[in-house]
Amino acid sequence: MTKQFDLFFVQRFKGKVLFGVPMSDYTSIRIGGPADVMAFPQDEADLADLLTFAASKNFPLFVLGRGTNLLVRDSGIRGIVVNMNEGFKDMLWVEGEKAISGAGVMLAGLLKECEEKGLGGLEFACSIPGTVGGAVVMNAGAYGGEMKDVVEGVEVLNRKGKKGFLTASEIDFSYRATGLPKDAIVIRAHLKFERKDPAAIAAKIKEFRKKREETAAVKYPSAGSVFKNHGLEPAGRLIEEAGLKGCSVGDARISDAHANYIVNAGGARARDVLGLMALVRDRVYSTRGIVLEPEIKVVGED
Repeated sequence: MTKQFDLFFVQRFKGKVLFGVPMSDYTSIRIGGPADVMAFPQDEADLADLLTFAASKNFPLFVLGRGTNLLVRDSGIRGIVVNMNEGFKDMLWVEGEKAISGAGVMLAGLLKECEEKGLGGLEFACSIPGTVGGAVVMNAGAYGGEMKDVVEGVEVLNRKGKKGFLTASEIDFSYRATGLPKDAIVIRAHLKFERKDPAAIAAKIKEFRKKREETAAVKYPSAGSVFKNHGLEPAGRLIEEAGLKGCSVGDARISDAHANYIVNAGGARARDVLGLMALVRDRVYSTRGIVLEPEIKVVGED
């Protein structure tokens, strides 16, 4: 695979290509075995060439954003990891209240521009450490807001490098998930905001950041919220009521600051995190009869 990919890279690919890289370097929880290949497309044409090449060789693909809300198993990822973080930074403002944002644009940067322009709707994302593309794919949200509230549609490439456009209704947003086609890679999001008093936007951001202060005490690497809230029952509260705060499996530990965070206290492996997640689900079910659903995405091989 390396020789085949090297030839392709020399001939066409503009971005860098890495081999055998540990996914622990590319996930916020700092866990994960090696990826066979990691490629960093620089633009749409680069990505289309990469996808066409991978399809011709029948290489499996995994698309990576910022690596938050992601757990990679200990044997890593076979095939090609498509890292979208070094390209797709384009941003176009349209009609004053709309934006076409590249998938690699950081949410924090987009929110800052919205605040400066007096555009509301994205305030909920003030503490979400991800890219626009990743946020759309997982329908990231907080404090009653979600990406679906501002997305009008997305530009995508399929695994054969063919471009398409999906409207918000075709994306089929749900709680922390979307119904995007499995072979669709989001390259741009078409977003719509609303005019608001800049002072009101700033106040809302300040309010949400204050609410987020409890997670600021999470000092070790984590993947963010591990489980989805169960209706009006916050997952963290259910886990805490089950007496699991501070509980550990290996170096994976339920944070003392926020019970819905599992942290890497040093040398945690994916199997430790998965074991701790299983313990949480069993204990919460036995104490409350509630089945917690994972919010983090688990990928790779054991």
